Amino acid sequence: MKVSYFLICPALIFFLFHNICSSQTKEIDSLYNLMEAANDTTKVNLKRRLGGLLRSKDKEKAVEMVTSGIELAKKINYPKGEIESLFSLGIIHGMTGSYPESLEIFKQCLALSKEHKNYEYIYKSYNSFGIIYKQIGDYPTSKDYYLKCIKLVDSLNLTIDITATYTNLGILYDLMDEPGNAKKQYTKALEIYEGPNRESLENIVISNLAVLDIKEKKYTDALEKFLKSKQYQESKNENLKLSMTYSNIAQCYMKLNKMKLAEEYFIKSLELSIQLSNKTQIAVSYYGLAELMLQQNKYPEAIDYSKKNLDAVNKTGGFKYYIEAHELAHEIYNTTRQYPDAIFHLKQSMAYRDSLLNETKIKEIQNLQIQHDVYLKDREIKENELELELLGTYVDLNQKRLGYLSVIAILLMFSASLLYFRYRSKQKSNAVLREKNALISEQKEVIQEINVELEKRMLRAQMNPHFIFNSLSSIQHLINSDDRKGALTYLSKFSKLLRQVLETSINTSLPLKDEIELLKIYIELEALRFDNSFTYNFKVDENLDIHTYEVPMLLVQPYIENAIIHGLMPKEGKKELNVSFHDTEENIVCSIEDNGVGLASKSKESTYERPSRGMSITAKRIEALKKFSNQELVSIESSEDGTKVTILIPKD
Repeated sequence: MKVSYFLICPALIFFLFHNICSSQTKEIDSLYNLMEAANDTTKVNLKRRLGGLLRSKDKEKAVEMVTSGIELAKKINYPKGEIESLFSLGIIHGMTGSYPESLEIFKQCLALSKEHKNYEYIYKSYNSFGIIYKQIGDYPTSKDYYLKCIKLVDSLNLTIDITATYTNLGILYDLMDEPGNAKKQYTKALEIYEGPNRESLENIVISNLAVLDIKEKKYTDALEKFLKSKQYQESKNENLKLSMTYSNIAQCYMKLNKMKLAEEYFIKSLELSIQLSNKTQIAVSYYGLAELMLQQNKYPEAIDYSKKNLDAVNKTGGFKYYIEAHELAHEIYNTTRQYPDAIFHLKQSMAYRDSLLNETKIKEIQNLQIQHDVYLKDREIKENELELELLGTYVDLNQKRLGYLSVIAILLMFSASLLYFRYRSKQKSNAVLREKNALISEQKEVIQEINVELEKRMLRAQMNPHFIFNSLSSIQHLINSDDRKGALTYLSKFSKLLRQVLETSINTSLPLKDEIELLKIYIELEALRFDNSFTYNFKVDENLDIHTYEVPMLLVQPYIENAIIHGLMPKEGKKELNVSFHDTEENIVCSIEDNGVGLASKSKESTYERPSRGMSITAKRIEALKKFSNQELVSIESSEDGTKVTILIPKD
C-alpha cells in the first residue's frame, strides 16, 4: 500500500474487466438488425463484433456467435475474416480464464495468418501468447513470445507499432524482479514510439521508472520523476492518476525525512481521492498519514488516521490491504503501550496473512494446473502431427502402388492399341478427306472476312479524300473572300483534324470517343467557313460508354455535311444543328436534326447540282454494315420544321 503503481499495457491487455453498459446493449440490438440484410462478408464481421460485445455478458453465446462467423468465413473463402474471428475467439477464452482453449485458438490463428502472410495478426498472436503465459506464471515462455514480436517487426521492416510489446516486456521484467531490464524496455518503448500521444506515454513510463527507483531506494531520483509526472497530470486534469502521484511524492518526501512536505502531499492525495470517490486511494492516503504521524511521534493523530485507514480498507477489501492496515495499527498501539489493541491487530494481520497465503497457494495450484493443461494440449498436437506423418507415409505407399498399376494399365492399353491399329488405318483416309473439306470451308470463311475488311478499307480510303477535299475547298473560299484570320483559324483546326485522321488511318474503325471528337472539329470548321451563321449542339447519353464501343470512321460525317450545306445554308433566319448519341441494347443510335428547308425544298432550291460523292460512299458503307444487322440502319424524317436523320450503328 506504500506505493501506487502505474504498470500498464497500452495494447492487447484483454484480461481486464469490461462492463457491458446500456450503450453496448443498444449496439448489440443494432448489430442484430444489421445482420438480417447484410451480405456474407459483412455477416462475418458483424458476428465477430457481436462476440466481442457479448463476451462479458454471456460467454457461451459469444463463443457460439464468433464460431458461426468462422464457419461462414471458411464457406465463402474469406481468410481475412476467418483470421480476425479466430483472434476474437481467442480473446473471449482468455478474458474468461480458459487459457488452454485460448492458446489452442491462437495457434490456429497464427497458422492461418502465416499461410496468408497476414503479418499484423502474426504479431498480434505472438503478443497474445506472451500475455497468456504471463498470466499463468510461465514468465520465460512469455518473454520468448514478446521477443518473437520484436524480431518479426524488425526483420521484415513492418510498420506495426511495437510500443506495447516493449511495455509488456517491462512489466514482465518487473514481475521477474529484474528492474534493470524493466527500465531498458520502458526506455526502448519511448525511443520507438511515433504515435500522437507521446507526452502521455512519457508520463506513464516516467511514473513506472519512478516506482522502480523506490524499489531500489533511490528516493531522490524517484521524487524528481514523480514531480515531473505531476506537472503533466495537472496540465491535463488527469485527477485519478494525480491522486496516486501525490501519494507517491509524499512517500518519497517521508523517506527523505521531509515530513512537512510529505504531510502536505498526503493530504492533497486524500482530498482529491475523496472528491473522486476513489476508495482504494483514500485508504492509501490514510495509511501514509498514519505512518507519517507515527514517525513524528504524533500518536493521537497516528491512531486517528489508522482507524480511518481501517474503515477505508473495509470498504475496498483485499487481503494485502487488510494485512498492511492491521500491521500498522499493531505497530502504533504497541509503541503507545496499548497492548490489548496491539494484540488484537496483530492477530487480525496474522489471520489475513494466512488467508492470503492460502489464496496465493490456490492461485499457484490453478496456474500449475493450467500449465499442465497447456502441456497436455501441446502433447496432443504433437501426437496428431506424428499421426499425420504416419498417414503421409501410408499415402506415399499407396501412391507407389497406384504407379505400378498405372504402368501395367498403360502396357495393356498399348497392346490393345496395336490390335486396333489396322481398323483405324482403314478409316484414316476418310478422316483425312473430311479434314481437308473442313479446312477448305474454314479458308473460305477467312477469305470472306478478308474481303469484308478490304471493302471497309476501300470505302474509308474513298471517304477520307472526299472529306479532305471539302475542307480544302472551305479554306480556299475563305482566302478568296480575303478573310485571312478566318482562313488561319480554319487551317489550324483543319490541321488538327487531319492529324487525328492520319493517326487513326491504320484502323477501319475507331473508339466512339475519337469519332465524336472528329465530328466536333468538323462542325467547328464548317461553322467558321460559313461565318458562324448556324449554331450546333452535341449531346451524348450518360449511359453510353464512349470508350468501349468502336464505330466505322467518319460514317456520320456526310449526313452532318448534308444537313449543313443542303439543309441549313439555303434557309433564312435562325439555323440550328443538333447531333446526339444514345445507347440501346443492340445499337448506338446517332440522330442528326436540322431546322433547315427540308427535303422537298432542298430539291428545288439547292444550288449544289453535283451529286454528293460522300453520300454515295457512305451509302455503300451502310450496305456493308447491313451484313451484321437485319434491320434498316438509316431513316430520314422530313417536315417543314427541318430534317431528322437517324443512324443505327450495330455494336457487334
